[in-house]
Amino acid sequence: MKKILYVILHGSVYKHRYDNVMNTWGKNKDVLFYADYNDKNVIKVSDDVSYNSNEEKHINIIKLLNDNNNYDYEWFFFCDDDTFVNTTKLENSLDTFDPNFVNGSVINSWASDFSLSYCSGGTGYLINRNLLGKINLKNHKTGWSDVSLGLSLRESKIESLNSTLFNSQPPEFYNIEISDVKNYISFHYIKTEDKMKIMIENI
Repeated sequence: MKKILYVILHGSVYKHRYDNVMNTWGKNKDVLFYADYNDKNVIKVSDDVSYNSNEEKHINIIKLLNDNNNYDYEWFFFCDDDTFVNTTKLENSLDTFDPNFVNGSVINSWASDFSLSYCSGGTGYLINRNLLGKINLKNHKTGWSDVSLGLSLRESKIESLNSTLFNSQPPEFYNIEISDVKNYISFHYIKTEDKMKIMIENI
């Protein structure tokens, strides 16, 4: 069994983000993009190109990973195509994460139910292979993949653990110096290849 697969939410509207990742942190890593089109390392899981398709895409990719023995990994890290991932920090930290929980940045931001705790999708979250197969997945039609997963986890009685290593905003939002990026696992809203390259250079 391989150690980790990076599973990236993607779409044809922002095709250039594939190169942003593959020319930076995704290079020489086991990476799988899921989207509304097929290409190298990109699997089509929806015909819908809209933002709301993210929920359907996410459900379909998890079902595919569970059903397909070709994806034989101990861990899956789910994130967006504008997420920067410090793969060195993540892979060196894998043994510190509890495989019985979904690990990421836990938030309570869904206006329809602020009691729902779930991991921010853009920040990225880590799920163990064994746990992935225990999630009773449903399309809750919320319009958000992370909220929908949170609802399915709650129904499946699976909890999420918060870690400050995962960040929902770029480093400057937290006044984190670029030289300190190496101490964190992920940052969301990194939309250009140039910005990702700068961050890679400081790891």
